[in-house]
Amino acid sequence: MASSEAPGLRFQALPPEEAIAYFKAKGYNLAESWDWRDVWQKQHATCVTVAKSAGFDIMKDINAALADATAQGLTLKQFSDRLTPLLQAKGWWGRRELPDPKTGEVKEVQLGSPRRLRIIYDTNMRMSHAAGEWARIQRTKATAPYLRYSAILDGKTRPLHRAWNGTTLPVDHAWWQTHFPPNGWRCRCSTIQLSAHDLNALGYEVSPDPMVETVEYYNERTDEKTSVPRGIDPGFGYNAGEAALEGHAARALMGKLVDASPDMAAAQAASARFVVPALKQDIVDWIKPRLDALEANKPLTTGERRVIGALPDEVLQFFGEGRAMAGGQAVELSSGAITLSEEGIAHLYREAKRGSGVALSRETITRAVDALWEPEAIYWDKSNPALLYLVDAGGGKGKLVVSVNYTTKVRAEIDGEIKRRHIQTNNLWSGRVINPDVFENTKEFERIK
Repeated sequence: MASSEAPGLRFQALPPEEAIAYFKAKGYNLAESWDWRDVWQKQHATCVTVAKSAGFDIMKDINAALADATAQGLTLKQFSDRLTPLLQAKGWWGRRELPDPKTGEVKEVQLGSPRRLRIIYDTNMRMSHAAGEWARIQRTKATAPYLRYSAILDGKTRPLHRAWNGTTLPVDHAWWQTHFPPNGWRCRCSTIQLSAHDLNALGYEVSPDPMVETVEYYNERTDEKTSVPRGIDPGFGYNAGEAALEGHAARALMGKLVDASPDMAAAQAASARFVVPALKQDIVDWIKPRLDALEANKPLTTGERRVIGALPDEVLQFFGEGRAMAGGQAVELSSGAITLSEEGIAHLYREAKRGSGVALSRETITRAVDALWEPEAIYWDKSNPALLYLVDAGGGKGKLVVSVNYTTKVRAEIDGEIKRRHIQTNNLWSGRVINPDVFENTKEFERIK
């Protein structure tokens, strides 16, 4: 691929492990969608989705083909040759009239085609490469602290991308949070990482802060308004590598709480407050497609369980003072982590379907992680035993039930092999809309926070 730039660190071979790890982590979260705008911006950093895939059993096939393309360096032809017969056999090919799951409107839509496979391949390969490159940039920025924007200067280059060519800024400059390529469909731009010595040797200078003009974009699928930098396609105005690092780092950090003591889990969670925004978004992006699947009467089969919070100091103190009584005996905590499984999501969803008088809305279920980090109150249920989190349920109050010392099996790497092992955790299992007076007017519950 031709470039207008002199060679820098960009032309050293990129270790494929970073791009492979990025795509492998995304592959644990497959999201069916109808419109490319249903999964928006940073959500793409932690999940794999394909527009018009809703209602078809194709995501595992597409993800496997993309994973192999990333790991093995498959060409577009090899990717398409492998995937085309599978998609055709499952009916995801050509033009068909189908109802939009969001509106019910029947439209003629394009399913699989050579052009669509090219877009799927191109976009995912570029995003994986960008995320892997950003991980390397972050590792090496101490010795090479600058990035230079590099556009392919030919007749296909977007005018503003051409104008950005040569922009040289520190790695941590805010401009890269929105302008780190790719910056649109089929964008071929890249960056060159440079040291101070490189700048001097090549005669480059650090650029003045770029002027960023934005335009408002309304996503009618998610009812969101977004300020998009001019020259960047809607949906691309974020740094894929940075978003991936944030989401996966939050998940990895919180995952360590399962094996930590309650006190250590609380301390680690308190010190990890800076990853909570990324954790919340990561959990939202995980829950949403599973609720979509349940609404489409599809079972959840992976058995995945995520850490979504930790017990706060007030709860630990309550247990430490021996006040958590059940059946006449004090309950001792085994873990400080709060987890949610796919089975738990399904149980919350089924409870929500039982009747409007007691239902937690889909939005409340999706945002359960918010409630666990910032509850209105926490009570001890002496009969279960369980912790009850009082939450805002959108016009009313709701409770989330967290069973303490819940024993389950999880998949884990043991002696180099993926095996199942037993853990004890605090399990978010159910929730209802309630009258909060119930908590205050009965001896079954004791307020902790």
